Amino acid sequence: MPPLQFDQAIEFFRNKIKLPTSGWTDIWQEQHSHAFVVAGANTDALVEDFFNAIQKAKWAGGGYDEFRTSFDQIVAKHGWAHHGTPGWRSRIIYDTNITQAYNAGREKQMMDLIDIRPYGVYDHTSIEHPRLEHKAWDGLILPLEDPWWDTHSPQNGWRCKCKKRSVTRSEAKQMWEKAGKTGPDTAPPIVWEDRVVGKNGSNPRTVRVPKGIDPGFAYNPGKAWLKPHTVPPLQGYDAVLKERGKPWPTGFNPPPVSKPTIIPSDVILPAGTAPEVAVADYLDIFGADMEKGAVFTDASGVSVAITKALFQDGAGDFKWLAKPAKEDRLRYINLMAMTLIEPDEIWWDWVKDTKEKGRWRLKRRYLRAFEVEGTGEYGITIFEWGRDGWSGATTFMGSQDTEEKRLKYFNDQRKGRLVFKKK
Repeated sequence: MPPLQFDQAIEFFRNKIKLPTSGWTDIWQEQHSHAFVVAGANTDALVEDFFNAIQKAKWAGGGYDEFRTSFDQIVAKHGWAHHGTPGWRSRIIYDTNITQAYNAGREKQMMDLIDIRPYGVYDHTSIEHPRLEHKAWDGLILPLEDPWWDTHSPQNGWRCKCKKRSVTRSEAKQMWEKAGKTGPDTAPPIVWEDRVVGKNGSNPRTVRVPKGIDPGFAYNPGKAWLKPHTVPPLQGYDAVLKERGKPWPTGFNPPPVSKPTIIPSDVILPAGTAPEVAVADYLDIFGADMEKGAVFTDASGVSVAITKALFQDGAGDFKWLAKPAKEDRLRYINLMAMTLIEPDEIWWDWVKDTKEKGRWRLKRRYLRAFEVEGTGEYGITIFEWGRDGWSGATTFMGSQDTEEKRLKYFNDQRKGRLVFKKK
């Protein structure tokens, strides 16, 4: 098989949605092919820094030693209390993420060449204290589409160095004839056992695991990535990962859209309202004013600073809000305040940083639906918040006489991971 191009592994890693977690059992198996987590890293800023540090260390050339240095800096910066020694924890985080990215990349290559290289071979890498089951699987030859690979494709445990490679029909035949066989192997029987995981964490659970596989590794990382529509919804979060621009995964019904909030037409400010007046009204809602800011805690428990700086340009000028391209934002400023205070939903969405190349930012996306009293006019306000600033918009789409049309419109605005849903 040709050597792995970095592109596949990099694509796998970068396409993940980055999720804060309270413990490593919050998401499970296939979900790791679509989500980047660090167990116990429970803030967006902490997860963001870890992700960028791994990406920079591996694909900019510094390797683990660079990540080890970054790990200490990130822990000190955020005051993160982690389990295990710094050297052990940093090595586990780095090795597991990089190894699974490579395994997923190799799987993509193997699937691309399956017509000419249809067999997979299990390669056990000798270590001082080998796992006996893994050693017993060394040299096993099975069709790549055999279901056994769904639970036994490496990596099969913490620090596991086993690999899987594909071979042609003639190569496979030579291998099994050399071993005195007349054809490919029969998949070993899978013996399942119940294991309790996360005993000391926030989300302990009992899981069924094939004997010889560490809990959390009984899945094919590449297959879960390449076939996202077959991935089950998240269980730990009672939500589901939604890749931008792709449908909801099979078997998941998105939560119903909340009924729109009925508002009088005068909530929408008239065109020509002075920016200073609109901003002062907005700040007053949160107990702030032009001289003093306030801290508002949103429905998901995240604190947001509310100050006049939200509406100023670099020179401290409010007039940019009244520019033709920004006029609608000013008119709907009250709806943006209402959306932040009482959103229908809050999503976390991962986006590329437009200013700092190579970095990614976690955005909080607040959504709320409105209907103008007496007109039936339906609209949605979107208020996005991140470490690098905010953006907001309100779109009214005229009279929508069917729930189907409204649902489709609202679903189009849902991106990332759902973290709050109004009851």
